[in-house]
Amino acid sequence: MSVSPVLRATGLSALALGSVLALSGCGAITSLIGGGNVFDISVGDCFVESEMDAAFATGEVSDVPLVECTEEHDAEVYYTEDLPEGDFPGTESVNASTEEICYGDNFTDFVGVSYEESEIYAGALFPTEESWNQMDDREVACYLTTSGEMVTGTLSGANR
Repeated sequence: MSVSPVLRATGLSALALGSVLALSGCGAITSLIGGGNVFDISVGDCFVESEMDAAFATGEVSDVPLVECTEEHDAEVYYTEDLPEGDFPGTESVNASTEEICYGDNFTDFVGVSYEESEIYAGALFPTEESWNQMDDREVACYLTTSGEMVTGTLSGANR
C-alpha cells in the first residue's frame, strides 16, 4: 500500500505519539533486562516489538526480552539522548522533545531517509515524572520497528 508522504507524516505522527505514550514509563519498568537494568538499554539492542508490548500490557514490566540482532527481530534501538537536568519539565514537554529526538534528523541519519518517507516506524521509551524524580531518569531511547516484518541484522542505512 502506498501512502502520500503528507498523509503518512500526519497519520504516523499521531501513531508515533500514541506508541510513545503507550511505551512511556521507564519509570514503570523496575526490573532487569537479561543481564542488565532497563535503564541501560543502548543503541544496537534488538527485540521483538510484540513481546515488548506484551510485557508493558501486564503492568509493571518484569522482563524486556532483548535478542541478538543477528536473530529475527522487528525492533532496534537506534539512538539515545539524555534530556537536560533540572525539574521535570512536564509531560507535554517530554513528549515534544521525544518526538523531535526520535522522528527528526536522528531517524534520517540512521535509516537514510526521513521518517515521513520511510516505511520503517519509530517508537520511544522516555522518562515519566516518577522516574525523573525518583531515579534521576533523563534518557530517551528511540527504536525502529518494522511492525512485525522480521529482519536480521541492523536497519542502519536501510534507505526505506
